[in-house]
Amino acid sequence: MEEEKVKKSLIAGSIGLGALAGAAGAAAFYSAFIEPYWFDVKKIDIKLPRLPEAFKRFHIVHISDFHLGFHFKARHIAKMADKIQKLNPDMIVFTGDLVNSHRSLKTVIKSLPYLNKIKAPFGKFAILGNHDYLESIDTISELLRKSGFELLINEKRMIKKENDELYLAGLDDYLRGEADIEKTLNGIPLDRFTLLLAHEPDYFKVSSKFPVDLQLSGHSHGGQVRMPLFGPIITSKMGRKYHSGLYETENKFLYTNRGMGTTHLPFRFFCRPEITSITLK
Repeated sequence: MEEEKVKKSLIAGSIGLGALAGAAGAAAFYSAFIEPYWFDVKKIDIKLPRLPEAFKRFHIVHISDFHLGFHFKARHIAKMADKIQKLNPDMIVFTGDLVNSHRSLKTVIKSLPYLNKIKAPFGKFAILGNHDYLESIDTISELLRKSGFELLINEKRMIKKENDELYLAGLDDYLRGEADIEKTLNGIPLDRFTLLLAHEPDYFKVSSKFPVDLQLSGHSHGGQVRMPLFGPIITSKMGRKYHSGLYETENKFLYTNRGMGTTHLPFRFFCRPEITSITLK
């Protein structure tokens, strides 16, 4: 009798271990081969107190962190470009990390025709990320321009619509570049609406002290691996506090995009690649 109980217990334990191993294998397969390429087009409205009248319902597509060459290839850029064009944005912004490392240039060159396909009447703008500095910045800058993006490195542009205007400012990368927010914002009238592109989201602790209405960032990848009710397992330097989504403090806003590619480990779990479709209100 006891022997029978032991046998049943061993069988049940084996079945339990087998089920657990199967679930772990399925989760590993999903996080490596399915979710990293299952793009999430996230549509959000952001209500901004100082937004000029003519820019109400202005539509921005925000993309970030391709990390080309590390499990993110030209065919994935082609898929992304098709999704963006269907959104019909007024403006497109890219918040850094075109490449993953110095071995990524062939993939970028193959991606150029697809990046050039995405258009917006008020322009395409980009900034640099920390991984871009692993390659020659002159090379990366030239490739971004060949992709149709206007690169902003501690620079600003005035965007006019009808009788109104807003300012778009692009900060150099904080971790590896020479980020200078005072230089970037210099000359913008204090009463003008200002949108800041800054690669690292935790820079919001600095930018929120300046007359910046909305900061758009990437860098964090949302953690890449997130657990329900817990959030990201691992976060990156300058991407820990504001790792994903919309944040607000005293009428200053930040949106952190989860990025398109991956880095370090080619996995995503409960953290799909994100194309953010933002409507200003």
